[in-house]
Amino acid sequence: MKNFISVNQLKENLKDVVILDVRFDLHNSEYGQKKYNEEHIDGSFFIDLDRDLAGDKKEHGGSRPLPEMDRFIQKIERLGITKESSIVVYDEEMVTAARAFWMFKYIGHEDVKILDGGYPEWIKENGNVTSDITPFPTISTYDFEIQNNLYVDIDEVKEAIIDKEISLVECRSYERYLGQNEPFYSKPGHLPTALSIDSKSLLKDGKIKSVDELNEIFRRLDSLKNIVFSCGSGVNASLDYAVYSEFFSNGKVYIGSYSDWTSYPENSIETKDEN
Repeated sequence: MKNFISVNQLKENLKDVVILDVRFDLHNSEYGQKKYNEEHIDGSFFIDLDRDLAGDKKEHGGSRPLPEMDRFIQKIERLGITKESSIVVYDEEMVTAARAFWMFKYIGHEDVKILDGGYPEWIKENGNVTSDITPFPTISTYDFEIQNNLYVDIDEVKEAIIDKEISLVECRSYERYLGQNEPFYSKPGHLPTALSIDSKSLLKDGKIKSVDELNEIFRRLDSLKNIVFSCGSGVNASLDYAVYSEFFSNGKVYIGSYSDWTSYPENSIETKDEN
């Protein structure tokens, strides 16, 4: 797969890649850094979802909006990353790693992959780990080129709701999609017209499902012009995007997602199954 790399493939190419640890717990913002300090893939660097892959939360824009690009670029330059770098990102469930994957695609980076199975698979296959902090390399220069075709804002979402050739896809759990369970936001439900493809439905035993299984999941989207993935804060949606873009080039992410949509009281929501 072009967007994912197996543990064995990574083991064979350790000297040729920049490895980024993106572990994170939505309920504990210090979890990722703590886990990295305790143990991580040998040679990897830590990047933080909230500090590096998201900007400051405001009234609108979602709970994890885009970071300031200059700040993000400074971060990856500090890690010695250039446009020619081969990058592998990992976490524990491939969700925050997928947000990092999408961010690199958004700035025009070609060679970036998600570790299939994440850190648990690395441990299972006896990959080398350490508690030693990886020393920073020489600071690089990164000339980024924003790919606006991968990003959707709230105005485009409103257009998508009435455009029959564009489909919104909700990537949170089916229960949250139906409004039966909502731990983060005051209004349970989903964006009007959105279909449900839970990001966890793309995985089996912590790894990406087979090509045949994934094609079956995405079959109902075949005839649509564009696909817009959303979730709560634009994180889970990135995993759906990463998997979908294995096969198709018309996927986009609504980074503001449900947290942005519900920040406008006038926006309607649905709790019915629209699949």
